[in-house]
Amino acid sequence: MRGEVRLDALQGALDDVVARHESLRTRINYSETDGSLGFQEVLSPLPVPLTVHDIPVTPGRSRDELAVDQYVKLHDELLSFTAVPSLRAALHRFDDRDAVLTLITHHLFGDNWSAGILRRELSACYKARISGTPHALPIPVQYREFVTWEQEFLQSDKAAKARNFWTEKLAGAEMYTMPADRPHGPDTLTPRSAVSNFLIDSRDFAKVIASARQNRCTPWHLLVAASMVLAERIRGSSNITLLTVDNGRQVRDFHNTIGFFANLVPIRLDFGNCRSFRDLMLVARKASMDAHQHQIPFGTVLELAPELMRSFEDSQVAPIAFNYARASVTLSDIQFADRVESVPWPEDLPTMFHRGSCMWSLVLLPSGAFRCVIEYEPDMLDADTVERWGSDFVSLVLEIADRPDGSWKTQ
Repeated sequence: MRGEVRLDALQGALDDVVARHESLRTRINYSETDGSLGFQEVLSPLPVPLTVHDIPVTPGRSRDELAVDQYVKLHDELLSFTAVPSLRAALHRFDDRDAVLTLITHHLFGDNWSAGILRRELSACYKARISGTPHALPIPVQYREFVTWEQEFLQSDKAAKARNFWTEKLAGAEMYTMPADRPHGPDTLTPRSAVSNFLIDSRDFAKVIASARQNRCTPWHLLVAASMVLAERIRGSSNITLLTVDNGRQVRDFHNTIGFFANLVPIRLDFGNCRSFRDLMLVARKASMDAHQHQIPFGTVLELAPELMRSFEDSQVAPIAFNYARASVTLSDIQFADRVESVPWPEDLPTMFHRGSCMWSLVLLPSGAFRCVIEYEPDMLDADTVERWGSDFVSLVLEIADRPDGSWKTQ
C-alpha cells in the first residue's frame, strides 16, 4: 500500500468486515476424543488481531524481496481452526508511506473467491472510515443461509435428478491419474511439495481466448481439450474422468458471501470418436456444462460412486486435480491510501494445503497472461517428468488455438 495508512481506520475496517460476515467469527467446537461430529457456533463481533511490524531496509534487497520474506514466514505458520475470529492481519511497514498488508484466515472459513470479497470489502470499509461517508456494500447473505439452502436443495427434485445423472455418468469410472516415477505414500512425503510454472504471454493467450470463442467455447473448454490429448498420449485412454475444483457458487445470492464454497466436480470425457481439436472442445464444453448443471456436494457423489476414488489409493500413480483460478476482484476494486500493488508470489513457493497429490492450477493473470502451475510431491514425481508434462500441455493449448480443425491424434 503506497501512501499513508491510518491504523485506527484499518483496525476499524477489519472489525467491520468481521461484523458483516458470520463465517469470520464462527467457532468450531470439536474434540477428537468424544466421538461427536462437533458443531459450529457464531459469536458476536470480535476485534481482529492486527500486528504492526517495522521492516528495516536491507542493502542490496528490493522492497518486493523483503515483502516476499514476510509472505514465506506467514505461509509456514499454522492457524488453528478453533481460533476466533478466524481473520488475522499484519501490517509490515517499510516507512510511513510504504507498507504491505497480509490477511490470513483458515480455509474452513474462506476460499479464493472469498479472498476477493474480503479485499474489496476491507477497502470499502476503510474508505468509509476515512471519509466519514457510509459505504455502499450490499448486505451479505450469511454462510449459514447457504448451509440451509444446500440442505433443502438435497431434498429437492432437482437434486434427485442430479443423483440419477451422476449414478449413470460415473458408472464404472475411476478418477484419471498419471504414472508416478516411484512408489510413494505418507511415510515418504518431503517437508514441502514442489512447484513448476509454465507461462503463455498475454498476446498468445488472447489468441487462445479468441479461438475458443470462435468455436462457442470458453478458455476452460480449450484447456480441458488440451488435457484430454495429454491424457491419451500418457495413458492411451480416450475415456477419462478428471477431478476439477469449482467455486461452488451456483446461486448468485451467495456471490458476496465469505465462506468455504469450493466443491470438487468430476468431469467424464469420452472422446474416442473425436477427429479434430474442435471436436474435443465441444466434448469438453458439453461435459463441463452437464457436470456444472448437476452439481451436488462431492461427498454425495462419492456415495453414489464409491469406486470413483479407488485409483487415487494406488501408490504407483500420481492423483491429478485441475483448478481453473480467476480473480473475483481486480486491483481497481481496491483503494487504500494512494494506491495498491500486488506483491509477486514466489513461483517456487508451494500453496497446496492437501498433500499427496498433483494439482494443476490454471491461472488467468490480471495482465491477460496465462500460467499453468503444477504443484507435486518430489517423492512421487521427478522434476523432469513434470517439466515435460507442463511443456507439452502448454504446447497443446497453443496448437489447438492455432488449428482447431486439425487432427488431435498423432500419426
